[in-house]
Amino acid sequence: MARKRDPKRDKAFELFKKSNGTVTNREIAKQLDVPEKTISAWKSRDKWNAVLQKDECSTANDDCSTTNKGGAPTGNQNAKGNRGNSRASPPPRNKNALKTGEYETIFEDFLSDEEREIYSDLSEDPFSVLSEEIKLLKIRQRRMMQRIKSAEENLGEEEIERLQQLRKVKEPTVIDGKVVTVKREALRDVQITRKQFRKIDNILAIEEALTRISNQLTKSIKQLNELSLSNGRVSLMEVQKQKMVFETEILEHKASKLVLKQGEQSKVQGLIDIGQALIGPIEEDEEVDSDESVEIID
Repeated sequence: MARKRDPKRDKAFELFKKSNGTVTNREIAKQLDVPEKTISAWKSRDKWNAVLQKDECSTANDDCSTTNKGGAPTGNQNAKGNRGNSRASPPPRNKNALKTGEYETIFEDFLSDEEREIYSDLSEDPFSVLSEEIKLLKIRQRRMMQRIKSAEENLGEEEIERLQQLRKVKEPTVIDGKVVTVKREALRDVQITRKQFRKIDNILAIEEALTRISNQLTKSIKQLNELSLSNGRVSLMEVQKQKMVFETEILEHKASKLVLKQGEQSKVQGLIDIGQALIGPIEEDEEVDSDESVEIID
């Protein structure tokens, strides 16, 4: 069975904490009537100095009244007089994280003259969204091809890093007609490091990204073509609709003429009926064929 924790252990840490770590182990031992070596062991096992810097409670104290708020301890003056570096952050719209250019952000005011000419041709027709995407993809594709070309031209480029230090050197100098050796400090190369760039890896990465951009460009062009065909079908349906309306108007015009003729016929028939009522029925001449006998006298 584990031995019960000594309550003086937490009291010792509280005394150490109240003094902000300035009290000695001997003074704590005298106040608590504990051997000095015991205080030293408690201090080492519970890591009093680390806990005090973090502003936490002792590791063995479950009822911790303080919490770690982070940052430097209260009253810390490590950064006193440090105004900071206003140029520490990179400038806006920098290209430090640019690798392949697949996800490069394109700003209008940073376009080249040729890219501005391409961008200025963007129209506001119903296909503007896809058209703009296709043009931006072409610009991105062109930039990536330029990066591949530049990387291939500098395939054997290497970086030289020089480490220089001030060293005392002796140099002969003429003073009053006499050659005197004078010691002075000068920068001398202490270490030279040559680093070969692995441009081939960059080229392969850009080529893979270029393949993805080309596939995306192909899909966008296909979508634009499908949209054009869809609009063509709509236009054809509109033409057929107008043709049907025109044919309907022609049929209605012919029907109106036919109704007019029937009205005129009924009007003429009405006049005939009136005439018959006034003068009576009109008798038709009957042709009677009579046989005449001809006598022949001998």
